[in-house]
Amino acid sequence: MTDDVPAEVQKLAAKMASEYVQSEYEIARALAQAGSPLTLEELVEETGYTDRTVEKRLGTLEDRLGGEPLITRDEEGNPKLHPILAQAIKNGADE
Repeated sequence: MTDDVPAEVQKLAAKMASEYVQSEYEIARALAQAGSPLTLEELVEETGYTDRTVEKRLGTLEDRLGGEPLITRDEEGNPKLHPILAQAIKNGADE
Protein backbone atom coordinates (compact mmCIF):
# COMPACT_ATOMS: atom_id res chain seq x y z
CA MET A 1 0.00 0.00 0.00
CA THR A 2 3.05 2.27 0.30
CA ASP A 3 2.91 2.67 -3.51
CA ASP A 4 -0.31 4.70 -3.13
CA VAL A 5 1.39 7.26 -0.88
CA PRO A 6 3.63 9.93 -2.45
CA ALA A 7 7.22 9.80 -1.20
CA GLU A 8 7.04 13.31 0.29
CA VAL A 9 4.00 12.33 2.37
CA GLN A 10 5.73 9.14 3.53
CA LYS A 11 8.75 11.27 4.53
CA LEU A 12 6.46 13.61 6.48
CA ALA A 13 4.98 10.64 8.34
CA ALA A 14 8.49 9.37 9.14
CA LYS A 15 9.49 12.84 10.36
CA MET A 16 6.40 12.95 12.55
CA ALA A 17 7.32 9.60 14.09
CA SER A 18 10.91 10.60 14.79
CA GLU A 19 10.80 14.33 15.52
CA TYR A 20 7.35 15.25 16.82
CA VAL A 21 6.49 15.11 20.51
CA GLN A 22 5.31 11.57 21.29
CA SER A 23 1.82 12.73 22.29
CA GLU A 24 1.42 14.64 19.00
CA TYR A 25 2.36 11.56 17.03
CA GLU A 26 0.08 9.32 19.09
CA ILE A 27 -2.82 11.70 18.43
CA ALA A 28 -2.00 11.57 14.71
CA ARG A 29 -1.87 7.76 14.87
CA ALA A 30 -5.27 7.63 16.59
CA LEU A 31 -6.73 9.88 13.90
CA ALA A 32 -5.09 7.78 11.18
CA GLN A 33 -6.50 4.55 12.58
CA ALA A 34 -9.99 6.05 12.92
CA GLY A 35 -10.15 7.29 9.36
CA SER A 36 -12.88 9.70 10.39
CA PRO A 37 -13.16 12.69 12.74
CA LEU A 38 -12.73 11.92 16.44
CA THR A 39 -14.13 13.92 19.33
CA LEU A 40 -11.90 15.16 22.13
CA GLU A 41 -13.31 12.43 24.36
CA GLU A 42 -12.54 9.75 21.77
CA LEU A 43 -8.97 11.04 21.38
CA VAL A 44 -8.55 10.99 25.17
CA GLU A 45 -9.79 7.41 25.24
CA GLU A 46 -7.63 6.32 22.30
CA THR A 47 -4.40 7.93 23.52
CA GLY A 48 -4.74 7.76 27.29
CA TYR A 49 -3.77 11.42 27.64
CA THR A 50 -5.82 13.97 29.57
CA ASP A 51 -8.23 16.23 27.72
CA ARG A 52 -5.94 19.18 28.45
CA THR A 53 -2.94 17.41 26.90
CA VAL A 54 -4.94 16.29 23.87
CA GLU A 55 -6.29 19.81 23.28
CA LYS A 56 -2.83 21.36 23.60
CA ARG A 57 -1.01 18.79 21.47
CA LEU A 58 -3.75 18.74 18.85
CA GLY A 59 -3.32 22.50 18.45
CA THR A 60 0.44 22.08 18.14
CA LEU A 61 -0.03 19.25 15.65
CA GLU A 62 -2.32 21.43 13.53
CA ASP A 63 0.25 24.24 13.60
CA ARG A 64 3.09 21.92 12.62
CA LEU A 65 1.10 20.42 9.74
CA GLY A 66 -0.04 23.83 8.55
CA GLY A 67 -3.73 23.02 8.87
CA GLU A 68 -5.67 22.21 5.73
CA PRO A 69 -5.46 20.05 3.73
CA LEU A 70 -3.42 17.73 5.98
CA ILE A 71 -5.64 18.11 9.02
CA THR A 72 -9.18 19.41 8.88
CA ARG A 73 -12.17 19.70 11.18
CA ASP A 74 -15.75 18.65 10.58
CA GLU A 75 -18.83 20.77 11.27
CA GLU A 76 -18.62 19.97 14.99
CA GLY A 77 -14.94 20.94 15.16
CA ASN A 78 -13.60 17.36 15.39
CA PRO A 79 -10.20 16.78 13.74
CA LYS A 80 -9.52 14.43 10.82
CA LEU A 81 -6.32 13.66 8.92
CA HIS A 82 -6.12 13.73 5.14
CA PRO A 83 -6.57 10.11 3.95
CA ILE A 84 -3.16 9.97 2.25
CA LEU A 85 -1.36 11.24 5.37
CA ALA A 86 -3.39 8.79 7.46
CA GLN A 87 -2.28 5.94 5.19
CA ALA A 88 1.35 7.05 5.40
CA ILE A 89 1.16 7.05 9.20
CA LYS A 90 -0.44 3.59 9.19
CA ASN A 91 2.25 2.36 6.79
CA GLY A 92 4.94 3.65 9.16
CA ALA A 93 3.28 2.03 12.15
CA ASP A 94 3.17 -1.30 10.30
CA GLU A 95 6.92 -1.26 9.65
